[in-house]
Amino acid sequence: MVATRRLSLDEWLAQPETEPASEYACGEVLQKPMPNLPHALLAGLFVRLLYTYIHPMKLGVVVPDLRCVFGPPSGSRGYVPDVAFISRPRLHGDARALVPFRQAPDLAIELLSPDQAMGRFTDKIHFYLRHGVRLVWVVDPRAETVTVHQPHADPFTLTTGETLDGGPASASRSLISSPN
Repeated sequence: MVATRRLSLDEWLAQPETEPASEYACGEVLQKPMPNLPHALLAGLFVRLLYTYIHPMKLGVVVPDLRCVFGPPSGSRGYVPDVAFISRPRLHGDARALVPFRQAPDLAIELLSPDQAMGRFTDKIHFYLRHGVRLVWVVDPRAETVTVHQPHADPFTLTTGETLDGGPASASRSLISSPN
């Protein structure tokens, strides 16, 4: 068995980005599953759909594969959601200075892959919700479902024919306004 060297967050950030993207949690560098064409097309569809709503109202930005570093100072992690929305009030300064983005995204969309390590994936979703992500959509292309997660609320799953609208977050505009 080969011992793996644990990295600090700064050491991980100093490394070149990988393809597919790598993420950082608890000293470990975790390789995301390699996306296939259906995965990439679905991520692109979410970017386009959200953009048509977000851009005209100048609510913020929606981007694929943005490296986000956030969490408590002693345990920050670096994750790369398949799609992320960041509200306008949280965008400031030169866009080049936002990479990596050093806050939680407002919305993270994660597309399940067949070879996804579910334990680590579940840990990532819980971390998101505990550390500032206000809405998480977990898309399961095989089951044709989207599970909606929000902090302090039970998740719920939508199936084909149901409407994905951001739930109470979009109705109250809390998703697109600054956190308290």
